[in-house]
Order: sequence, then structure tokens, then C-alpha cells
Amino acid sequence: MSTPEFMTQIEDERIEALVSKGIHAMLFRMTRSGTDTSRNLLYGYPVGGFNTSGESVDQEEFQDQLAGGMHKTFIGGAVDPGDITFNAMFVPEMGMPEIEGVVNSMSMTPQFTLVLARKKSDTVLEGFFSAGVNYAGGNDIKGDYGKVIGTSLKFKITGKPQVGYAKVGDIPMSLYTG
Repeated sequence: MSTPEFMTQIEDERIEALVSKGIHAMLFRMTRSGTDTSRNLLYGYPVGGFNTSGESVDQEEFQDQLAGGMHKTFIGGAVDPGDITFNAMFVPEMGMPEIEGVVNSMSMTPQFTLVLARKKSDTVLEGFFSAGVNYAGGNDIKGDYGKVIGTSLKFKITGKPQVGYAKVGDIPMSLYTG
């Protein structure tokens, strides 16, 4: 006896609900003229969770030889905003996201704009995190056969991220769907 179609649909929806949690991730390439929103590189990968490493402050050595003394003095330097990693459900038909890193070159500005949002209405997403990022690896597959298979991506945040619904603002749903 075969499984009814609606039962298969319920199973698929259950797995997707378990993983996606309603977070929409958008990743757009940055070009010389600004952010290219013509193609969302993460469209179709339901996001299951994300975490950041938190920011840290560089400690710069500040010592004048003429001041004398045996102990070094340090002052706070620039703030490193850290990394962001998020997990998504792996969709075999789609393969891995096509995200290219910097190869044999320097990147003085962010490679991508990353936005995380939740659905506000059928036409509007409510953004809560936005940052310039550089691809820092991941793009792997993990899981057990017969269970939810996931993938994760890691990005280095560059510049000051925007956090909060008011700061990031509303985003047209069309930027997520392409």
C-alpha cells in the first residue's frame, strides 16, 4: 500500500517547519556601484538558526620609550564585529549555494550584503539584521541519513552591522523571491 500524497506533504512540511523557523536570509553581491539586488544567492534555503561570535576590541600597544617604566600600556583599538554562521536545510535538488570567495586578491570592502528578516505580510519582510560580509567558509553538508540534513555557511562581518527591526527596516518580499 502506497503512502497517500497528503501524508507525504505533511511530512515535508513538518521537516521544513522544524528547520526554517520563518527566517528569510538574503545575500547579495556588492559591486563598485553598490549592492546588486538582482539575484539573492540564498533564495530557497530555509534558515534554521544563526549565531554570531560577538564583537571584540583590538588592544593596541601604546608606549613611548621616553616615558620609561617597565610595563606596557594598551589602549582600545578598532572593534572587530566578529563572524556570523547560520544553518539551513540542505535541498539535494538545489545543490550547494554558489558563493564565491576572494581568491588571490585583496578585498578592501565587503563582498556581500547579508540580511536576515522575518515575514511581516505577503509583500513585506521585516529585517532585523543587516551587515556587509565576506565569505569565510562552511558550505558543508551535515546530518544523518533519514533525518534532517543541514548545511551551514560562515561569514566574516565587516563594518558595523545594523541590528533591530527599526534600524534594518522593511524589505520588499520580491527581494527574497527574486
